[in-house]
Amino acid sequence: MSSLLSSPSSLLTGAILAGGHSSRFGSNKALFAPNGETLISKAAGLLRSVAREVLVSASQTNAGDYDFLGLEIVVDQHPDSGPMGGLETLLQRCTTPWLLVLTCDMPFVDKEALITMVSSLTGEPDNALYQRDRPHALAWQRCDGSISPFPLLIERSALPKIQSRMRTGSLSMKGLLSDLDTYYIMSPYNRLLSNINRPEDWAI
Repeated sequence: MSSLLSSPSSLLTGAILAGGHSSRFGSNKALFAPNGETLISKAAGLLRSVAREVLVSASQTNAGDYDFLGLEIVVDQHPDSGPMGGLETLLQRCTTPWLLVLTCDMPFVDKEALITMVSSLTGEPDNALYQRDRPHALAWQRCDGSISPFPLLIERSALPKIQSRMRTGSLSMKGLLSDLDTYYIMSPYNRLLSNINRPEDWAI
């Protein structure tokens, strides 16, 4: 096994996007704990298994809600800018070549999915990316062909493109991924990439 996978990688920083309003959920969904563990705690645990440092992107309003994690909270510089705003702030803080980003509302993402992404950085001959120019980002494609921007592995050098899009109000994540020559990994099943927008979504 590659040393990259046998120990947390120095090539990447982990990050959780947790700055949303959770308006449809009715409360902060990052703190939803259907099995006794909050969604954000689960995401943090997954990221700790592959990254030496894990950050949390939060709004000024909810930043204090995540102190119990013992992680660095990075407050959005541009409130109400959606995932793009959180991503910009995280990449400004990031000191590693790559940033691996989870959202706090995708509880079915597992460690195997993250290892699939992280293994693209090893440059091993049997890796799909070894045969092509390495893209600036890796994301996921669902079985039905639709794109899921998260989980996202993005190169720190993508920051200027994100800042340019922020200046023009172009906040579409799919638009950004198109700009970055993103490589898409096919999901083995759609539930892996499901979001929890309401408490009842957990049972679907």
